[in-house]
Amino acid sequence: MKDKLLIISLLFLFVAAFSATSAAAFSARTVGLGDEFVAITGTDAIYGNPAAVNVAPHKFTFEFSGGGQAWNNLLMNDYISDSDKDDILDGDDLLGGFNGNQGLKVLVGPVTLIAEGRESAIISLPPDAAELLLDGNEIGETYDFAGTKGSGAAYADAGLNFSTEAAKGVAEDWGVKKVYMGFSYHQLAGVIYQLEGSGETTIEYDDVNNEPDARGNGEFELKYNEDDNATGSALDLGLYAQLNDTYSVGLSVLNLGSMEVKGYHYQKYVYDTEEDLDEDEEGDRDGTLKWDLPTTIRLGGKMNYSEHVDFYADYSNVSYNGGQMEHKVAAATEYTRLNWLPLRTGISYSTLAKEFKWSAGLGLYLGPVKTDLGVSNLLGMFNQAKGGKFSLTTKIEF
Repeated sequence: MKDKLLIISLLFLFVAAFSATSAAAFSARTVGLGDEFVAITGTDAIYGNPAAVNVAPHKFTFEFSGGGQAWNNLLMNDYISDSDKDDILDGDDLLGGFNGNQGLKVLVGPVTLIAEGRESAIISLPPDAAELLLDGNEIGETYDFAGTKGSGAAYADAGLNFSTEAAKGVAEDWGVKKVYMGFSYHQLAGVIYQLEGSGETTIEYDDVNNEPDARGNGEFELKYNEDDNATGSALDLGLYAQLNDTYSVGLSVLNLGSMEVKGYHYQKYVYDTEEDLDEDEEGDRDGTLKWDLPTTIRLGGKMNYSEHVDFYADYSNVSYNGGQMEHKVAAATEYTRLNWLPLRTGISYSTLAKEFKWSAGLGLYLGPVKTDLGVSNLLGMFNQAKGGKFSLTTKIEF
């Protein structure tokens, strides 16, 4: 009984992530570098800075990419000692999430067309749930699951990016070499979800067999659109400047938008000590169900250290639909001495996942056909990972 709500909540996360076609999207190159750096150029910049897409010299790109990410903020692939558990269990909610994107991009000059399927989900379980998972149950202790919540979306994204160099006078006024401006507009349609839960459980010895017995009650409600698509739009804005032949900087604001649907389906479940989980109520409501995309602000730069070595650094701030706030810093390098086999690696830290990540990737460039692979978190090799991220991109570019 003590973990029914946990199981159901995690099941919701799985369903929300996989039941249809991310707001936090990425390419194989950005995964290998460790972040969607605001100073990356070309079609990879779609996810980090819409102004930098047309900075690269390529005039045509046809690209297919796909990838996914799963994460949490407490559990890792390693044995956790009792002393470490005390440090981890510091009153924080247990957070978990999934992001994914798969689709096509076509760049022709300053215009890029985007057609993707995206998935994004985040779930929050209260501190007592985290204590149960990490520390096990304690006889006589009451565990409160109030505040369990989750939200997510699985949707199609049809978008357009336009990026161009600003007038020479702008660069001269700013005292820089070149200035680029750009935006992306996204039309969205799909399924959105919301989950809310509450309840409590207490572990006591039963009077008959003197064995631990869970006693408690609770409920949760799942809301989603069943018949009609949730629709909406989003806008990305960006600015990119080449300060000189060595340094470039960028600034972007991404995911300014939301999805909503009028009328939605709901399922309400209850459980108590005497009964199994039962569907208590199901039906349709006339209200509005809304999901806000994770609004992201990015600021960063790039250093052309040498002909074959580039360094990147970034700071990003993300505001999620459930009220969570994430701060992230990242640094990376790209080595292109073998222009047909570029190598990448980077490190990053997220305040939401409370985790350092080590990422790596490489490319295989055979003429105009280019394939990139990116993987994170390589700290999993040392039993220190709380999640993973993977992406593969193939493109024809010239």
